[in-house]
Amino acid sequence: MALTLRRNRSHLSADAGAATTSLADEILDEILPEEVDWRQLVWSYPKSTLALAAIAGYWLGRSRGRRLFAAATQFAGDSVTDGVNEFFGRKVL
Repeated sequence: MALTLRRNRSHLSADAGAATTSLADEILDEILPEEVDWRQLVWSYPKSTLALAAIAGYWLGRSRGRRLFAAATQFAGDSVTDGVNEFFGRKVL
């Protein structure tokens, strides 16, 4: 039964991965060698992966926090502007 569940889970995750790709997927696929299946590593070691992500996030926040915050707010402002303009069908903002 456990083997069946694993097969079903891997089938579902493969379908979901084929349907959409995120920016993180593209970045990791570009950075890591082709032999490394990072999705399997995340599935096999979720706690270690979460710890590594937390450490990396903390480091990025401490070293590049102001730049990341500025980029995120700029992106959010541009997205709101685009949404408003699209809603009205013309350039309002």
